[in-house]
Amino acid sequence: MSDSKLATKRRLKQEEAKGHYHRFNHPSDHRHWVKVMPGGVYTTTDQEIIHTGLGSCVSACAWDIEMKVGGMNHFLLPFHNQFESHHWHPQALLSDTSRYGCYAMELLINRLLSMGAERERLSFKLFGGAHLMGYQSLVGEKNVEFVLEYAKREKLNVVAQDLGGAQPRKLLFDPQTGQAWVKRIGFSSAHAIKQDEEHYQHSIDRQIPSDDVELFQ
Repeated sequence: MSDSKLATKRRLKQEEAKGHYHRFNHPSDHRHWVKVMPGGVYTTTDQEIIHTGLGSCVSACAWDIEMKVGGMNHFLLPFHNQFESHHWHPQALLSDTSRYGCYAMELLINRLLSMGAERERLSFKLFGGAHLMGYQSLVGEKNVEFVLEYAKREKLNVVAQDLGGAQPRKLLFDPQTGQAWVKRIGFSSAHAIKQDEEHYQHSIDRQIPSDDVELFQ
């Protein structure tokens, strides 16, 4: 096994230990399934299904069809109160709040490039940002505004999107083909998703990790 593949496997094991994703065998599918948790990024060259649950968070799915490499992130902007979220603007990509979203997007892209993808071949699908009741309603709206503004500025090839709305989602993604499946979730079934996102939001540290991300050209 090459050094790069060994390094990738070590990184994935470290992230799994931190709870950023969970891999398991699906009872009716021969492939591994990987659940990406809030704050997580997962990329792969294997025949796997990546999935997550989305409330007000957003996920970008990206893939290079020629290299059969793809991945998913799962993030939200770290607003701490309604006043802060109300006064944030999507074009403020250099703000502390936006830098967290930029980091999540750049991390997904850079990992795919490090696995052999070409930036000009990457395609994207965007999901999530539901307008849940109360304060979370505005958070979902701002997450959608951010990811659309980021995609526009970075000239990403967005081929599909399913954003906003009033219901949480269950998202499945095939990283080799780019196929994605979305199922709306009733509020009675969405309690776990809401709990995961609230826990993630409370644990966010606005300091971007020290290994600053730069996009590969």
